[in-house]
Amino acid sequence: MKALHELTNTGKGRLLFELFPDEMPALLDHLEEVCADFRANHQDYKMNWDNGFMPFDYWFSLSEECASLLKKHGHTMRKNSKVFSDQLFYGYTALFVNDRIVKYASHSGNEKFKQAVELIYT
Repeated sequence: MKALHELTNTGKGRLLFELFPDEMPALLDHLEEVCADFRANHQDYKMNWDNGFMPFDYWFSLSEECASLLKKHGHTMRKNSKVFSDQLFYGYTALFVNDRIVKYASHSGNEKFKQAVELIYT
């Protein structure tokens, strides 16, 4: 196994899945809900966007890509760490997913999961 600082986004996603497989269905449900909310309230988010890191339209495109991947591979992602990590953490979509994982974990009741996310992603 690689050292934590040597892991790619895909490796981090796979590690998180393998450490907490029971947490993944709820995390994937959360991603689906966020993507749907983002799409449903697109104009509100766009008007209130204040993230200087990237333009709203690009962030929205990452959300849409995430939603598409969830629709196409969601069932398999719930059971397979390789599919989960290869689909959600390859490419720029990982920016969106990583952000959502950190936000999801901050509200998780699972303290070990919360600590693992903090260790892996911050």
